[in-house]
Amino acid sequence: MRKILAMLLVLFISLMYLSAQGNIENTSAASERQMVSFTDDLGRVVDVPADIGSVTPSGSMAQVILLTFDQSKISGLTTAMSDEERAYYPDLSEDIPVLGTFYGKKANLNKEALIVVSPDVVIDIGEIKGSIDEMISDLDVLQEQIGIPVVFIESYLADSAHTYTRLGELLGDEERGNELAAYAGEAVAFAEDTKEAFGGEVTFYYSSSVDGLEAIPSGNFHGEVLEAVGGVNVVPSTFSSGGNAISLEQLFLWNPDVIILSDENAFRTVTAEDSSWQSLDAVKNGRVYLVPAVINNWIDSPPSINRLIGIWWAADVFYGSQAGVDVKAEAERFYSLFYGYDISGEELAEYGI
Repeated sequence: MRKILAMLLVLFISLMYLSAQGNIENTSAASERQMVSFTDDLGRVVDVPADIGSVTPSGSMAQVILLTFDQSKISGLTTAMSDEERAYYPDLSEDIPVLGTFYGKKANLNKEALIVVSPDVVIDIGEIKGSIDEMISDLDVLQEQIGIPVVFIESYLADSAHTYTRLGELLGDEERGNELAAYAGEAVAFAEDTKEAFGGEVTFYYSSSVDGLEAIPSGNFHGEVLEAVGGVNVVPSTFSSGGNAISLEQLFLWNPDVIILSDENAFRTVTAEDSSWQSLDAVKNGRVYLVPAVINNWIDSPPSINRLIGIWWAADVFYGSQAGVDVKAEAERFYSLFYGYDISGEELAEYGI
């Protein structure tokens, strides 16, 4: 009996030793993971893994852009997706967690859940929130709290190419970054050329509300794409009345050449044969348009990379054949390149394309 107990004791000690050795080796391997320095767009120097395999976005804009770069690297979402949305992202894990957002009025980032997910890096993409110093402090504090590298990449419509170039550098896939940056640069350059050629020729009114009477004023980011190609917003930048709610009488005074709506109910109301909008020139001339929304709205929801295809569409809406755009072909190119998705003629036909 004593021999058996002695043998069991030796076996137990041996197993404990091997387990300890394994833990030491795993810890050593983790500590020896190669790290590199990345200078983000706030000037912060952040040490990140040289071989980043998983990322999480800190907000909705970052989520949209990262999904176009590499779906397979995303280990957490900021907002939940519907089954319809998930169909566009076959490389996303079915049980990917929703972690919330870090910035904004509805900020709800679950830091504990983020730590459990433990991505290689957390990425914030978009505009600078507040001052540079304030944002540096915000991200430094977050990084310290979660123990995970946090980086910021600036992104505006006009510098969309920069966004993808920087992502390529950070994620070690410069070929993919440059490919997407080239398209973004092409779209922005087209907008600039179009504005120079035709800017000021067409006036427009844009609304995203269910009744079509919530005005988007000039200079507001919601209408940025439409103004980028030279459209003139009839709503003054100083206009503000009851949350920009207007009367139909006010719209008759502005009488825009083109009316653009992002809500289907508003579109049906405005274009109905017995509509009180019928006397407007845009309605009489058949120049009322519903913003396409395949995966995301092409104009402003969210104000992210989905707006690139909106540039081509807006130019065609405003200037027709003068713009020289084949919107269907551009949509096929955009969705194939950014999402790996073959958009169908039926999907585009819903929006008159």
